[in-house]
Amino acid sequence: MTILFSRLLSPTVLLYSFVVITQLAHGIYVGQQIDPPGGFALLSWMGLLWIIGWWLRTDSRKRGVASVYDMGLFLFIAWPLVLPYYLVKTRGAKGLVAVVAFVGAYIGAAIVGVTLSVLISSPGL
Repeated sequence: MTILFSRLLSPTVLLYSFVVITQLAHGIYVGQQIDPPGGFALLSWMGLLWIIGWWLRTDSRKRGVASVYDMGLFLFIAWPLVLPYYLVKTRGAKGLVAVVAFVGAYIGAAIVGVTLSVLISSPGL
């Protein structure tokens, strides 16, 4: 039971869950043609950076890869470029699968959110 619980609370599962939930909500806002509240935008951006940092720290310790000195600034500036490089460098071709899965979850959840929002708010359906 403890192993299952620790896997459910792993940084990878939480990262994907967070991305799906926030992008679904963002898609709903886009579908309704309203701007998301400032708090939502701030929390989703800061939460994403925090979870990516947690994931990167956990994964690099597990694989014995040295991390950079100022992880916060590093993630804030360069995470979209460095994380795919890190995944390919540490996992090879499987790293590309992880990158495609993350991008697919990010874009797919937003598309589902827009679709649900439009379907729910359409008159006559």
